[in-house]
Amino acid sequence: MLSKFLHHAIYAGTLLAMSSASHASLVSEQVFQNSTATKAQLEQALPDILTFNELVHRVRYFYPSEAVSQTRWEFFLEKVIDQMAVLPEQERLAFALAELKNITPHIVTQPSELPVIAHDDIAHTWVATGARNYHVYERNLRSGSMSELFNHIHTPKSKYYNDVYGNQTLYWPLYLDSQESQNGAVFRPEKRLSTMTNPATCMAAVSYVWAEIYHFWPYFEQVPVVWEDSHITLLKGCLGNFSNLQNIINIEFKKLQDNHVWIALSEVLERRGDYLLPLKVEYIEGKAIITSKTDYLSLQIDIGDELVAIDGKTADEIIQQAAKTEVVSDHMEEVYAAYGITQNYKSPKLVDLVFRKPTGEIVTTTTATIHKDVIGEFKGNALERSLIQDLGEGVVRLNVYDIATEAQFNEAKAGLSNAKAIVLDMRGYPRNFFLVREFMGYFSNEATTVGPFMHFSQRLPNQEDVYVNTYPVGIPLNEQLFNVPTVAISSTQNGSAGEHFLMIAQNLDIPIVGDVTAGINGDIIAGWAFGSLANGGIYYLYTGARSDQVDGSKLIGVGIQPDYLVPVTQASIANNVDIQLEKAHQVVLDILTDGLR
Repeated sequence: MLSKFLHHAIYAGTLLAMSSASHASLVSEQVFQNSTATKAQLEQALPDILTFNELVHRVRYFYPSEAVSQTRWEFFLEKVIDQMAVLPEQERLAFALAELKNITPHIVTQPSELPVIAHDDIAHTWVATGARNYHVYERNLRSGSMSELFNHIHTPKSKYYNDVYGNQTLYWPLYLDSQESQNGAVFRPEKRLSTMTNPATCMAAVSYVWAEIYHFWPYFEQVPVVWEDSHITLLKGCLGNFSNLQNIINIEFKKLQDNHVWIALSEVLERRGDYLLPLKVEYIEGKAIITSKTDYLSLQIDIGDELVAIDGKTADEIIQQAAKTEVVSDHMEEVYAAYGITQNYKSPKLVDLVFRKPTGEIVTTTTATIHKDVIGEFKGNALERSLIQDLGEGVVRLNVYDIATEAQFNEAKAGLSNAKAIVLDMRGYPRNFFLVREFMGYFSNEATTVGPFMHFSQRLPNQEDVYVNTYPVGIPLNEQLFNVPTVAISSTQNGSAGEHFLMIAQNLDIPIVGDVTAGINGDIIAGWAFGSLANGGIYYLYTGARSDQVDGSKLIGVGIQPDYLVPVTQASIANNVDIQLEKAHQVVLDILTDGLR
């Protein structure tokens, strides 16, 4: 687990000690429009802003009151960041703490000043398997007798938290009785539009997202990242050129190696454009290979050709540069970066392109970027995608992830009923998770799960005390209908649920043929700061559960390693040959033949 992160600022002043408490009420705040603090003032105050923000995040997640639950913390941070930056250095931290204590009045300087709570009192505390109630995650203010709550596996094992703020020790409650939990004033501003070009708004937003990762992301044991250091970098990013902000955010969040992570800024800062080139490429054998195109591209250019250069810059150079800000794991960064090099143009323009055919012939052409609404259909060399395919000699291929309806489910059952051997094509992502899960249950008569699958209950700030909930996530115990030699196919397109069932295949001792997968599984969690993107806010995703390989080693940033590594090649794309299927067919025939000897 993470060690406790204390502070970055030096402050020798006396902090305000406010003991007054008011019952939870709604504070009417004026609409906060623009920063009064300059960038220079904010930069000078940055150490104190960092110290205050980190205290706020600890408190907002674990101080057990209704006011904390109902406060819009990003707006509170925005307001206080702006106000404290214009103050003299010796007043900043005291002022900011006083503002926080309007919401959380029981932050004190001596343990003896904390509210007393008896074992038989009705108490309130947080239970959190995630940063909010979202899908399978919970963060709720629970109530019950103090003795029962305290002994619950998901609740704090201390009555209060010992904190550090500036040069002073603070204490605040992790449990409050019914009356004390109502104390404090809710901070909830009037509805308004926000903009990340406002430095205080930006600093509040990036800090808000940083903190959620810091307190709840479950992979810090497996990913060598010093996430504490990213906080100051993100805050500084709000004080620089705003055109670079998305890149700064991406570079920091890329360190997590979490292929679910996505950070979207409001449209004013969004990098993406609506124009694109009439071709798509994939990163194959270290090259940008055309896998589909529209009718706008010259007829001289074929599927399987290599895109060598764009406007005089090599495709490899463009991919390597884009990979630095691609928020994915290192082993997938070039794969994802290649997808984007023909996209995201802001306007129509003529672009010079250089291609190399498999024969070595060089072809140059000029084409225009086209708006996404009129560019037309992208066409490639279509591989066989029927649900069921007879490969001959009793071998049947099933595109199991294409099972989306009950009718297809029944078609798949019937199609495999007389198979002597099966190729499970598991490339891509399941169209219907629950039907695929049900169908995979027909391959075993024993309980079968993925690798270790965990939710973390956070009982203290900074992930200092975590209760690990381990779940046997697997397939139903159905009648075993298919007990014949079976091989699965994987690809780089497998991620999340697409890897989930590959792990089931591994635990069923089904060999895997294909490519290394993306390396992330587990339910995502989504969040917003300052409202929707349309309101100028920030939207983000990350993985909230931890999923490991079937052998207990890490999946994140590594991916599932196939038993037979068969990457797609330029020649296979150009010749429209599915070499992964060919290898899987060969392997399952070998197993079938060996079984008949």
